[in-house]
Amino acid sequence: MKLLVVFFLTGFLLGCIADSAYFPPGLAKEDAVYLKADSERDHGIFQGLDEKLYINTVNGVSIGGFFNGYYESAYIEPGLTEIDVGFYQGKVKSERCLKFLAEKGKSYIIRKKREAWSINFWIELENDINTNVVNLPCGE
Repeated sequence: MKLLVVFFLTGFLLGCIADSAYFPPGLAKEDAVYLKADSERDHGIFQGLDEKLYINTVNGVSIGGFFNGYYESAYIEPGLTEIDVGFYQGKVKSERCLKFLAEKGKSYIIRKKREAWSINFWIELENDINTNVVNLPCGE
């Protein structure tokens, strides 16, 4: 019984410290583009106040879900990329499509701004002091 408890605790702790970024099979890390979401998790036990932003699909392929978790970061292939993102805060949710040209070796961040009942999403090059928006309209 003790061995079983130790086994589950070890698995739980390893799961907590593991890299939670999505990594597609067959993609070499040196060829990848890193994409992360600008989630806010500052409210501790008041998780309903946290603003969570997840990457739901990359180029039409679902990368997250109830059983395998929802990703806040992903390694993706370079090139023109279309993603679907989801915003969740308590009972408020919004989903949107974003498209951008992902350049090899660069990191991007998905930003959001909530204004009343609307939520705007955009993508920026991470650590860019000019904070230039790099996304394009979806469907074009």
